[in-house]
Amino acid sequence: MSDLSPDVKKRQDPSMERNPTLAQWRLARQLRQLRGDRKFNDVVKALRTSGGSLARWETPGDRGAVPGPAALERLCQVYEATERFEELMELRRQARRPDYWQPYDLERSYRTYANVEAQASVVEMFHSQLVPGLVQTEAYARAVIEATLRPNSDVDREVEVRKERQAVLESERPPHLKLVIAEGALRQQVGPPAVMAEQVRRLITLSGDGAVSLRVLPFSAGAHPGMRRTSFVILRVEEEELEAVYIEGQDSSRFSSEQEEIADYSSVFEHLQAVSTEEGKATRSLLESIAQVHEQREE
Repeated sequence: MSDLSPDVKKRQDPSMERNPTLAQWRLARQLRQLRGDRKFNDVVKALRTSGGSLARWETPGDRGAVPGPAALERLCQVYEATERFEELMELRRQARRPDYWQPYDLERSYRTYANVEAQASVVEMFHSQLVPGLVQTEAYARAVIEATLRPNSDVDREVEVRKERQAVLESERPPHLKLVIAEGALRQQVGPPAVMAEQVRRLITLSGDGAVSLRVLPFSAGAHPGMRRTSFVILRVEEEELEAVYIEGQDSSRFSSEQEEIADYSSVFEHLQAVSTEEGKATRSLLESIAQVHEQREE
């Protein structure tokens, strides 16, 4: 079963015009840089606005907000940067445009994540219970979604979102994907044995891709810092000097650009890599043995 159809590959469009999240990120960062050493409360008074508004204008991601044209013009006046107004207005226009994911009606933090993922140069993923969505086969994805979504959820839509996200791996500039998947996630029976065998075989194929670094966290690793963090993704968009971490949960998910939190999760990821199988032969050998177990169950 193919993971990505040709139509999906052609439809993926990660340009800035289709990626308002990155435009909002850039706008927020530039507004914070323009404020410079000015005291936060002094700027709030000069703008005659609320502290919450100014804070959101300077916050990238799903917790941020885009200032209106009048507020943006006033910001440029207060910062003595009126020559930057048209440039910032263009970023504002991009940030307000409908994005690629609008038809799918995604939850806000997931939508932010999908937009950043489409532009990421490095994606670091850890999952302890599931194979990550970015590398799921369609059959595995459907089995997971059917088992975990709330009643009356649109399973077909969720599967399509997975497939659309995966198109980034077939783009002209795919991200360097670094995966650490817990052994338990690969042995857990999801769907019929044939579904699991196909999924693990998919990972074996990906492990030979130069753009993918895959490791398995074996049972023998013992206690590790990922035990209290079932899944997270660190995203880096080098040309935007952007870093973020996405912490996924069943009931709620969170997208953060706080440097302290990113550093914490980066340290955990490095530790998990260190106690996982080596890339290449060692990882493929373990994956092969797991695939054979699922295939034997099928018989």
